[in-house]
Amino acid sequence: MDDAAPSFSVRKGQRMNIRSIAAALLLSMACLAAARPAWAQAFQVGVLPNLSPRVLLTNYRPLRDYLSDALGIPVEIATAPDFKTFQARSVAGEYDLVVTAANLGRIAQQDAGLKLIAGFEPAIPALLVTLKAAPATSIEALRGKALAVSNPQSMLVLLGKNWLRQRGLSAGTDYEVVWTRNEDSLAQVLTSGSAPLAMMSAGELRAIRPEIAERLAVMDEFAKLPNFLLLQGRAMTAERAAALTAALMAFPATDLGREFTTLTGVRAIRPVPEKDLEIIDSVTAETREQLR
Repeated sequence: MDDAAPSFSVRKGQRMNIRSIAAALLLSMACLAAARPAWAQAFQVGVLPNLSPRVLLTNYRPLRDYLSDALGIPVEIATAPDFKTFQARSVAGEYDLVVTAANLGRIAQQDAGLKLIAGFEPAIPALLVTLKAAPATSIEALRGKALAVSNPQSMLVLLGKNWLRQRGLSAGTDYEVVWTRNEDSLAQVLTSGSAPLAMMSAGELRAIRPEIAERLAVMDEFAKLPNFLLLQGRAMTAERAAALTAALMAFPATDLGREFTTLTGVRAIRPVPEKDLEIIDSVTAETREQLR
């Protein structure tokens, strides 16, 4: 038998249409690509844009690397330009795993059927921050002036405004609210003298660049709020969903999990207690109004 490479001949009447062959090959390749399971694609972890993209990508790198190893697939961290866009993308099923503020996660669960997996712990310290060089000594410093906040749909801001109202200060009447783009901008409003106080989470304060943060001081911790929720975004097999849940629960005890703790302050991932859901539900109606 001849070991030479086989040759092919096309006889008259059997001429092959090259374009037809190419089209068939392209169709076959497209079918194969479509047949690949979704988990063969990059797994999308959608993270709420409560911090600048620079900080988010740094903070969530350990979770990305861990999930990639645990699930055996590529993992990407994704976010959005603002809370409203992120919420829309979450409920539309653009992310496999959604990591979001408690009130937004609860609405996604209730309105779009996203499956609640767990929540971060510990609770989030809600802070009133002032400038060291010209410190506000009480919330009365806000009267007739401005409060700096970021992320108007955040649970922290909604509960914080309610907390101030209960103490005689109403937004739009006794003080104005100044919205900022990110944590550094929030600090810069204070340093510029535009507002005597800023409302932020301990995570936002931690994320501010050191040369700016050293000029700030915490005037008060007015609450501890339920931390971020983790929800299953896209549909997946029961086996894959179980693997994801198991991986998330084990994450904090790993080396990458401990690195994540250093970066974010998150020390545990646990089922969300009913008492936390009750607190979250107290602001879901107002959150829906803000999202509109």
